[in-house]
Amino acid sequence: MSTGAATDGGLLEGHHTEWRFLTERPCNVLLEGTVAATDAVLHLLQPSIREPIIWHRPPATLHLPSGEARTLILREAAALHRDEQRRLLSWLNDADCPQIVTTSSCPLFVLVEAGVFDAALYYRLNGVLLRLVPRLDTPIASALTDPNPARRAARR
Repeated sequence: MSTGAATDGGLLEGHHTEWRFLTERPCNVLLEGTVAATDAVLHLLQPSIREPIIWHRPPATLHLPSGEARTLILREAAALHRDEQRRLLSWLNDADCPQIVTTSSCPLFVLVEAGVFDAALYYRLNGVLLRLVPRLDTPIASALTDPNPARRAARR
C-alpha cells in the first residue's frame, strides 16, 4: 500500500507499508504523534480494521459499546478524564472486549509518570506502540527546522 504526502505531511511519503500484522491477530494499537500523522495511519489501517467500528472523539463523553463493536477507535486518549479512564479500564477487563486503536498527540507514558493517566490503562491500550515522528528530509520538516527564520518563512 503506498501513501502520499497530501495527508501526512511527508511522514509516510514514499514508503510501502503492510499493516496486516496489526489486524490479522487483533491487538490494541497506540499511535502517538501529530494529529495529521495519526490521521494518516488511521486512514491506512481503516480498510483492515474489523467492523463494526465505534469512534470516540473528544470532547464527547466516552460511551462504551455494549457488544456490537469489534473495534473501538479512541482519539486523543490523553483528553480522557479520570472517571472515563476508570470506566474504560473496567470495560477492558471484560472478557469480550473489541480491538482498540488509540491516538494521542502527546506521549501517554509521560502522563503516566506525572500521575495524570492510569498506568494499568496505558499498558492495556499499548499492545503495539507506534511513535510517528516526522522525517527530517521532507520540505515541511526542513521548513520547520531551518535555523534561518527568513528561509523558514519563505519555505512555508
